[in-house]
Amino acid sequence: MRGERVWVRTVMRTDLVPYERAVRASWDRIGQWNPVSVGDLAWHLRRQSSEHRTFLIHATEPDGNHDLVGKVNVSNVIRGRFQNGTMGYDAYDPYAGRGLFAEGLKLVVDLAFAGDDRGMGLHRVEANVRPGNVRSAGVLRSLGFRREGHVRSMLLLESGSEPASWRDHDGYAVHRDEWPAPPYAAHRPARIAAVVRAGPGAHRSSALAQALAAELGLPLFSTTVVGPQTIWGLLAASPIGAIIEHADFVAGDDTSDGADRGLEQAGFDPHVVPVVHSDDEVALESRDISRIALQIRAAFA
Repeated sequence: MRGERVWVRTVMRTDLVPYERAVRASWDRIGQWNPVSVGDLAWHLRRQSSEHRTFLIHATEPDGNHDLVGKVNVSNVIRGRFQNGTMGYDAYDPYAGRGLFAEGLKLVVDLAFAGDDRGMGLHRVEANVRPGNVRSAGVLRSLGFRREGHVRSMLLLESGSEPASWRDHDGYAVHRDEWPAPPYAAHRPARIAAVVRAGPGAHRSSALAQALAAELGLPLFSTTVVGPQTIWGLLAASPIGAIIEHADFVAGDDTSDGADRGLEQAGFDPHVVPVVHSDDEVALESRDISRIALQIRAAFA
């Protein structure tokens, strides 16, 4: 497959020598984030199949002693009802930083989604990037990949001179039905909200409200900190929702300054938002927190 400045094909044995040159030229830069080996292309070559494809991005106008802009593996393919593949990649000097790799990566995703003889027929392509690797994540975002989450201790990787350890990663993905995606496509997080009814005269956030916010990964807005009217404005401004701790919450109050009106103005259906009663005198175990949090999430399924 050809683009304006690059062309892409699956790996061939004739690529082994230029690949070694490309890797050696880029060793220090790539080694900051991923293990580096001049022999791994031969390993991938032996494993080529419909579930493991290695694509090489070539420069139309070579510069230096090789024409390899980058390597992209689409592997760990799961078929059936998932039709998902995981993408891993490296960009090579002297082409890195010129936009050629992004052009080639777009062609690879085209092939991953294509249903013809050249393609892999996937529904979803994902890529996992260490949070500090801003350039790599930026390439994905420029192609419309959305960040879907953060995974702790995901992969065992060396990092520069540091020994191998389990590294955190951010997950990015795109689906065939949205491809080609708009560059830097907006994230679409689910909005979730729940109200924790604080005890009368509460002057600090309850343990329940704090625990639910942590379990669900949501901000906590409390009338023990700000006024009731400010609470609804904060909820409206939050792209992911919040745990609302409200000392005077009355369900069904649709007056101008009531709870139902506040939830509606924040974009929530008051009949859907769960209400939980807090009592710091009753100790809740971790399983109770988890159960309540799962029920809150299920309310927005």
